[in-house]
Parts: sequence; C-alpha cells; structure tokens
Amino acid sequence: MVIITEKELEEIGKFTRKDITEQELYTFPLILCDNEIDRDGEKFTAESLEKLAELFVGKTGIFDHNASSKNQTARIYSAQVREDPSRVTADGETYTWVEAKAYMLRNEKNKDLISEIEAGIKKETSVGCSVKSIRCSVCGKDLRGGACGHIKGKVYNGKICCNLLCEPEDAYEWSFVAVPSQKNAGVIKSFSPGSAGEYESELRSEYISGVIKDFSLLLPGIPHPVLTGVCASANTAALKKLRDYLRDEAAKKSPLFRQLVPDETEETHNYSEFKI
Repeated sequence: MVIITEKELEEIGKFTRKDITEQELYTFPLILCDNEIDRDGEKFTAESLEKLAELFVGKTGIFDHNASSKNQTARIYSAQVREDPSRVTADGETYTWVEAKAYMLRNEKNKDLISEIEAGIKKETSVGCSVKSIRCSVCGKDLRGGACGHIKGKVYNGKICCNLLCEPEDAYEWSFVAVPSQKNAGVIKSFSPGSAGEYESELRSEYISGVIKDFSLLLPGIPHPVLTGVCASANTAALKKLRDYLRDEAAKKSPLFRQLVPDETEETHNYSEFKI
C-alpha cells in the first residue's frame, strides 16, 4: 500500500470540503507530458513543461477526453518537472517530463478502476490543453499565422523538424486513453531518477508491459508465455524500439487523442454559454 505523507494529505486537502484520511484515498503517479517529439510531430518546450506543471495542479482526470461530470475519476494534487540526464530526445535534448500525482477515493465505484490501474491495464494517458503559439523548430515561425514550408519529420542541416508547443495558456483535463499522442504518457511506478539501476529496471518493466499489451491488441492469438519469453531475452533498448513500433501500429487501429484542444472555428447559436 502506498504511504500518503502528511504533506500530501495537506495538498489533497486543498481540493476537498472535508478532511480525508489516508485510508480513504488511493494515489498514483503519472507522466502527463514530456519534451519528446510525439506521433503528430509536435513537442512541448522545456519552458512549456514548467508552466504546464503549474496549470495541471487541481485538474480533473476523465476518460477519452469526454468532458462529462460522469467521467470524472481522479484529480491531480501536485506536479513537478523532472529530467533524466542519461536520456535524450529524438532532437537531442535532455529528456524532461511533467510528473504528477493524482488521487481518488477508495470506494465501491472506484474499486475496479483501482484494480485495473494496479494491474497496468488502465495506464496510458493524454492531456487536454491550449498554447499561445506553435512554432517551427527549424525557422521559429509561428505556424498559426500560416505554414513556413518546412516539413515535420524531415531533417534540415542536421536538425529534425517538428512543431514546438509554446506558451501554454490553460490546462483543461487529463484522460485515460487507449493510444496517447505522447508515447511515454501514463501511470508510472514510483522511482528515483537518481538511481540508475532502479531507473533502468523500472523502464524495462514499463517497456515489457507496453509490448505485451500492444502485441495482444494487434495479434491476440499469440500466447502470453511466448510474449513474456521474447521480452525476457531482449535488452532494454530493443524493448523500447519494439514498444514504440507496436504503439505506432496500434495507433493506426485506434483513434488518436491529440494534446491540444482544437480552436473553435464555427460560430454556434445554441446559447449554451448561458446554461448553468
């Protein structure tokens, strides 16, 4: 059982109307977003991650970005930016991510969800947010003012082109999804990046879980012992490559949830802004 500290109870207490005891709560850590180039060819800058860590505190967790109160299941009570100096992104930056902690109540309604989180079934997550500008990583042009001519994924003078998500303005929610835009986003185990051996072990466990899950989705007929045997014989780097490949293939079979909430381009007249 995860031990909830007095400081954490105090942080959670900022969002509750009454004092909640440790026995009533279930908490878990998760990676909300990072600075790796995602499946859409976009990435958050380090400055954006710092701002998002602030904006996501207090935000609700739902399912599949379906903004209904019936879908509310958890809430983030703390978030911070972390770095792993031993790991670099596809464009050569130190891997950086927003690690958050979320809480929910231990009750009959959440019992099955908690079991699925513990078993690694409910794991992948995605965020809903907005940014002020989306810039080309090659020329710096704000792409909301029009295209610049550079192509995402193409290399220019040794620099891979992607869209930089800059100046976050708001964070709306985070969701449990089947296939996130960011490959690393999701519930994680507690670990200290400062301990290389422990960190390696946690990464390996995460990759194996992802490989088995996506293989089961793509090729459901493969026996589980065969999958675990294949994973056991592969090194961590190979497991990561296999997991990333399988997630890309799985994304072709499942809807992809983007990080940004689309701009409203059509005027509506249902007067929903007056509904209370």
